[in-house]
Amino acid sequence: MAIIFVLVTLGLQLWPGASELLRFSRPSYVQGSFWQPLTAQWVHLTGWHATGNALAFALIVVASSYWIRWPLQILALLGGYAGVAAVVALDPDCSYYAGASGALHGLLAGNAAGLAIEACLLHRLAGEGGHSLNAPLLRCRFGLGAFLLSALALKLWLQSGGGMGAASSRWSFPVYQSAHWAGALGGITLVFVALAWRGVAASKMHTECRQQEQGQHIEPVR
Repeated sequence: MAIIFVLVTLGLQLWPGASELLRFSRPSYVQGSFWQPLTAQWVHLTGWHATGNALAFALIVVASSYWIRWPLQILALLGGYAGVAAVVALDPDCSYYAGASGALHGLLAGNAAGLAIEACLLHRLAGEGGHSLNAPLLRCRFGLGAFLLSALALKLWLQSGGGMGAASSRWSFPVYQSAHWAGALGGITLVFVALAWRGVAASKMHTECRQQEQGQHIEPVR
């Protein structure tokens, strides 16, 4: 997963004309380039911009792989893409956009939310099924997820300035902070919906199993 992202990111950056074609430009979008809010997240404004995001993606995925399964990480990333695409398309003050940083905020926020939510679900399902789980491990998972979410929220709050923002000290272009917020919310939302659906399905299955077991223990009347 990390290797594919890095190869695609750096490949598109080196492909002549790809960045100009795929990045978001409001005049082009208004004239019919409907794909740009999404594809703008696959290209970057500079080579260093692309390299930094590629390395950040690899770091997040590798660091999260012990706690979060890759299908859930993909959902977090897709939620980030969706959130960024929505805010870029709907914000009239966003004149141009390129980069995966908003989607990466969705990946990180979704992974953190997944940690906390899964810990709560496992605790609840274990109680319903009468099973005992490693309570310290569940508390560790929940605490780590809550800490990451809090740290990310603090980072976004400190960096928020509205609109395109000022030129970052690391980059030679303005940073669109709204994309970071939208990506984080998109990642959290999609992960929450997926885990909530899974939790409801698992709870229903446990209820049906208990009813079947209780039915088998009832002796027939003779």
